[in-house]
Amino acid sequence: MTDPFEAVAGHTQALDQLRSQVRTDRLAHAYLFVGESGLGKAMTARALASALLPEAPLTRHPDYWEDDRIKPLSINEIRLLPDKPPEFHELSLQAFLNLKPAIGGRRVVVVTNVGRVRDQDQGVLLKTLEEPHPHRVIVLTTPSLNPFVVLPTVVSRCQRLFFHPVPALDIEKLLVSNGVEAKRSKLLSELSGGRPGWAMRRARDEGVIELHHVWTRRLEETFGSPADVPLQLAAQLDSEQMAWRRSEGDEEDPALFAIASWQIELRRRMLATRGREQGRWARLVELSYDTLGYLEQNVSPRLALETFLLECRKAS
Repeated sequence: MTDPFEAVAGHTQALDQLRSQVRTDRLAHAYLFVGESGLGKAMTARALASALLPEAPLTRHPDYWEDDRIKPLSINEIRLLPDKPPEFHELSLQAFLNLKPAIGGRRVVVVTNVGRVRDQDQGVLLKTLEEPHPHRVIVLTTPSLNPFVVLPTVVSRCQRLFFHPVPALDIEKLLVSNGVEAKRSKLLSELSGGRPGWAMRRARDEGVIELHHVWTRRLEETFGSPADVPLQLAAQLDSEQMAWRRSEGDEEDPALFAIASWQIELRRRMLATRGREQGRWARLVELSYDTLGYLEQNVSPRLALETFLLECRKAS
């Protein structure tokens, strides 16, 4: 029997648990895959669905229901007796689950980013989770367990599996196995921040490599420069991040991407030097991670970037 999860990079603990449950047929009625975007949650959910529904490809399997759109799910996509028919699906989620399996042994539902469901509509989803049908499996994904994203009552009805950043070497191997040139695979794996999904999406995107080189050059311009150079760079990056937040698009956070590029350059310089000079570069690598932490803690992005880049200015 082939491994249904062989194409998923990393996440050994979560995948071993799912393999064991599939093998012993002791599955939870509902799962919640938790982790930031691009780690492989949706890919794992589809791999699990394929293992449970081997009769046909998921794209044409009558016992499979998936919603991975970016737009919010409407109440009509979820509840059993909507005033209007579902906008996207042939059946609402509850109507689909109420039917017996057509050709397989189960019906399987995958909803990516359950935070797209409004709180009041998550209450309808909760009723489905509280009264599970036999031979039904529901897989939800979420970037966070924050109660403003997914209701604690929904979380409590699901078996949670946590997805963490994947080692760069594993992502590099994944890219190479998918035909990506070795040098490019190495750079993308370092830029990915542990997200194989991000790396796979950018595998053929030449623009992402050029953008990496642009941010690297901007960092080099700060070394030994007047104070206004790093301050201007911090202001530009802060402005780009604010525009990114307003856009609500699927592009990369420019601040996180820039810092990932800078870390690659700082590590390169650290490994190429010795003694006190190596210590200075090592300190900047450490400060780059501190800066990422400040950004996650909602510290003023501009202040965090200014502090870091002013320290970089002292390097020469």
